[in-house]
Amino acid sequence: MKTIIFLNNKGGVGKTASVTTIAHMLAERYGKRVLLIDLDPQMNATCMFSEIDFVKLFAKVYHGESGCEEGKSVEDLLLDRNLDIHKCIKKTKYPNLDIICSYLTLSEAEERMKGDVKSPQQFRLKKHLKNVQNEYDYCIIDSSPSVSIVNINGLAAADQVYLPLRCDGGSLLGIAITMNLVHTVQEYNPDLQIGGMFFTQWNGRKNVAKTVYELLADAFGEYILPVNVGTSKNIEEGSLLQEPLLAYDNGKHPCTVTREYLEITEYIMEH
Repeated sequence: MKTIIFLNNKGGVGKTASVTTIAHMLAERYGKRVLLIDLDPQMNATCMFSEIDFVKLFAKVYHGESGCEEGKSVEDLLLDRNLDIHKCIKKTKYPNLDIICSYLTLSEAEERMKGDVKSPQQFRLKKHLKNVQNEYDYCIIDSSPSVSIVNINGLAAADQVYLPLRCDGGSLLGIAITMNLVHTVQEYNPDLQIGGMFFTQWNGRKNVAKTVYELLADAFGEYILPVNVGTSKNIEEGSLLQEPLLAYDNGKHPCTVTREYLEITEYIMEH
């Protein structure tokens, strides 16, 4: 099993859209066995691939109740070193694609992890993933836009990290912080490689896009993928209907963004 995490300390760069799209494409178009892990307490990837009752979820959070109504979540996995990972894996309606869901209280779990020093905090996810190593071709990890012990667990368990980004000043800072974090984790996970960077919501006609691209090319030219992803209403509409891009855009002539994500998915398989 090859484990890949998508990470950027800057929010709003299309990270979750990329994760859900690529994970689904690997399973649906290329027949790969995929385990998706949602490490983001915003649980957007979880919502994409599960039937969430938002009214019940609101009531539980408002009344201070904890626990994921979808069963065991990644929070349980990180807090319980003896938990069987299979109890956290949920089948999706798409063949070959399973998910370990996130929950809104995942950010609170981080404080509990810091207080438990019986075992190394950063290797908890990696330890659990060893038990499904032969059951999947790919493990795709979504992350939150933060420097956290939860994201560090994802990096420590990963073979590769991909960095989605936008052409704006915030993305420049986000990439700098993210790259520093990656280099730090590489000190104790030397197998972690930078798979590449790719631009989302790309509009090459804007001057700011050209400027940011040139700056990043000078600093990280070797990592920039040959494919950029444009904008499409299909991503937003599919998110609202809880359908990944390839399922929503299922016509004979897929939109440009679908084709671009297919190129990135093929790049990931080839590299």
